[in-house]
Amino acid sequence: MSIFNRLPQPKDLPVDWRKTVSQLNSQIGNTYGNGVDAVLDRLGLEPKRSNTELIVPAVTVFSAGLVVGAALGVLFAPKRGTELRDDIRHRLDDLRTRGNEEYETMRAHRLNNID
Repeated sequence: MSIFNRLPQPKDLPVDWRKTVSQLNSQIGNTYGNGVDAVLDRLGLEPKRSNTELIVPAVTVFSAGLVVGAALGVLFAPKRGTELRDDIRHRLDDLRTRGNEEYETMRAHRLNNID
């Protein structure tokens, strides 16, 4: 007697086709997502990128290039390092002084308008 003779035969088992199809559909639905991204992924394609996903990396790379360019420009400037640092320090001091003066002017103007 073989092992196959002991198994129930298909004609002996009651089949509920609706239940079987429903279970199969449920299993397939759980295995594979039904969304557009899941379908594209199964086809080996990528979903369309938004404009933000394209622009942000480009702006980041551009900004990094500006910073590197400015640093290289300072490094290879025609003046000596001490002269260049002195010039930068003087310009920053001038900016700070003018900023403080403008702040005081605006503050005095505001205080005069409040009274």
